[in-house]
Amino acid sequence: MKKILCLGLTPALQRTLLFDALDINSVNRATCVIESAAGKALNTARALSTLSMPAEVAGLNGGSTGRKIEAFLKKYGVVSAQTAMKAETRICTTLIDLKKGTITELVEEAPDPGETTLRRFKQANLKRLSNASALVISGTLPPFATETFYQSFVHKAVAQHLPVIIDSHKAPLLHLLPEKPLLVKLNWHELETTFQHALKTENQLKRDMMELVALGAQNVVITQGAKATYLLTQDGTFYRLLPPRLAEVVNPIGSGDCTTAGLVCKLLKRRPLLEALAFGLACGTANAMTPTPADFDPQLATRLYKKIRRESLD
Repeated sequence: MKKILCLGLTPALQRTLLFDALDINSVNRATCVIESAAGKALNTARALSTLSMPAEVAGLNGGSTGRKIEAFLKKYGVVSAQTAMKAETRICTTLIDLKKGTITELVEEAPDPGETTLRRFKQANLKRLSNASALVISGTLPPFATETFYQSFVHKAVAQHLPVIIDSHKAPLLHLLPEKPLLVKLNWHELETTFQHALKTENQLKRDMMELVALGAQNVVITQGAKATYLLTQDGTFYRLLPPRLAEVVNPIGSGDCTTAGLVCKLLKRRPLLEALAFGLACGTANAMTPTPADFDPQLATRLYKKIRRESLD
């Protein structure tokens, strides 16, 4: 199988610190520190590799942190399609309070690589699409990229009849919908910010999902973390999926990316969309039981898949 190209401009060196208890405005000593490579596109690619799917991840990478990310990609079995930049790749830090069960995320903004580097990124990855099996776009665009930055990628992928899955929101997503991507995925809050109004009922949710379809999306998925996930298919069928409740959640960060990866994995194996989404949710649920993003047990995901409830709302 050709590689799945995972696009996202801003990878990160992830530092996950575990504390028996975390007290604000106090000295805290971590009981465990784990370093990994992360960022939404990278998490997706790592999860695909975990599922034995060939993946390559594109991003802007530089400096000593960038060298660590390259080493992690090799360890994960993910092909690096990183574009070199002079600036250091950002560091993001997760603080896990084991006593309270809280997760605090400290996110650095990605550095501006400059116009020349962005052009190199675009040229290199447009070429990679010729040998890709699918295109997955993950995350919001940073301030240094225009809202239409991904449009040429989606246009070329659709012209080549590649499945295109987009996990984004607001203007960067809306600009891509006329290209008719196979599936778009947002969480409930991101849908609210995209159309700039609150959603309180499933009927209101379905209305906005139908609007995304009217704008060009073939299928729409809306997630809510551990709560219900919704699917609106291109034939207008509306589903609710419910993941199993977990006795203990360690770290849910990256679960949405693992959901995307599981979904793509099954779609490329020509499984029905509802089945693919259920497996994706199982991967996302398994991810929440681990301290670092996209480092889940595929066998656990397979067991959890059998516990995903699927309900037609039509």
